[in-house]
Amino acid sequence: MILPDLFEFAYVPNWFDQLSSLAEMAMPESWRFAHPLLPPKNPDTPILEKYINYVFKKQVIDFNNFQYESDPEYADRIFYLRNEKACFNTGLYTKNYKSIYGCFTRNKRKDTLLDWFFRGFFDDTALDMKFVQPLPDKPGFLLPITGMTYFPAWDIRVNVNHILCDPDNFARLPIEVQRAKNLSLLLETAVELARRKASFEPGIVIPQGYQGKVQFLLPLCLLDMEHTDLAMTLTPMDGYYLGHTCLTLEMAYLNARLIGRPVAPWLLELVT
Repeated sequence: MILPDLFEFAYVPNWFDQLSSLAEMAMPESWRFAHPLLPPKNPDTPILEKYINYVFKKQVIDFNNFQYESDPEYADRIFYLRNEKACFNTGLYTKNYKSIYGCFTRNKRKDTLLDWFFRGFFDDTALDMKFVQPLPDKPGFLLPITGMTYFPAWDIRVNVNHILCDPDNFARLPIEVQRAKNLSLLLETAVELARRKASFEPGIVIPQGYQGKVQFLLPLCLLDMEHTDLAMTLTPMDGYYLGHTCLTLEMAYLNARLIGRPVAPWLLELVT
């Protein structure tokens, strides 16, 4: 059983520098928010940091849940762990469209009890990857029956009570909205407006990764019809979508990035 926390699995030196090197190595992308809700400890690549931590955790959990003895090679494609080497596919690509891997060797440092040492991020031609075979696959997510397609004609059933009564969900609403008297009506109206908007422009609804599965994110405008305030998660059901959780826009961006680089304008405006 592998620990799913990167820093409990391995000794990781100069973590922020490693992330900066990864950002330089990967295809150009914005890895920080223009106006973060809270100042991050990592000022340059906070989005990339959360992304890598999540991908590592997901791949380790998938590896732990797989019966290794039944198909060792398939397990290696989830998370490679043999002898003196361990590595995982980050899901990112170099500027030459080569997959980037996070690589580990056995830890020989005397000042830590961790078994593994993080070597860095490499493509498949690097010396550190020489004896890794098979190469781990890109992280995947369990698709709903409908795949990645959003169906605008489907109804959206909103669990208003959960959103307004759950402290975490409620705290994500704008302060001005939290004080509204007819909050349930305001929320349902915003969802209906977003549904109509998505019927005209389906591209505003984007997929997100959550607990290894694909859901959708619906942008909600609560205070201004032209300004997105938060996102509602939509879980595909049997012919309809269930909306039961609201996310801040930063949370929505991070979850959407697990599937791919966001292209929807309401998310792109968040990053620098």
